[in-house]
Amino acid sequence: LFRAIKSQLEKGPVDVITGEARNSLSEEKLLRQHLDVNVVEGVVENENEVIPIKLLDTDTISQAKEKILDALYKNTPVSRRPQLGEVDLELRRGNSGVLLRDHDSSNEREGQWVRINTLGHYKLDQMSQEHAKNP
Repeated sequence: LFRAIKSQLEKGPVDVITGEARNSLSEEKLLRQHLDVNVVEGVVENENEVIPIKLLDTDTISQAKEKILDALYKNTPVSRRPQLGEVDLELRRGNSGVLLRDHDSSNEREGQWVRINTLGHYKLDQMSQEHAKNP
């Protein structure tokens, strides 16, 4: 039941700060703001495994890592999975790679506010290859 509800919630955007979601079960946590959301499709490679995955361009890097870890370790107890801080997300384009982070020197600023980086910030229409790796 938990996995089914979590899967439904993650099909729409979720505000990482407030926890409000487009597909919320609670009226209090319903995301009312209209957002244009695009699905980003790609594959995750971890050792010898290649897993297709769908993310949203509004997902923060931490949200993307959580969804990727859920896909990689879907049959593993949460207590035996790596924590988000133990895993880096790297975008590979050709021979070069870029480490994706929620906060880095490329964050957009609006006055005193700093936007958290999303997949859309990195201009990902389709992921060529996402690599989840333990540092």
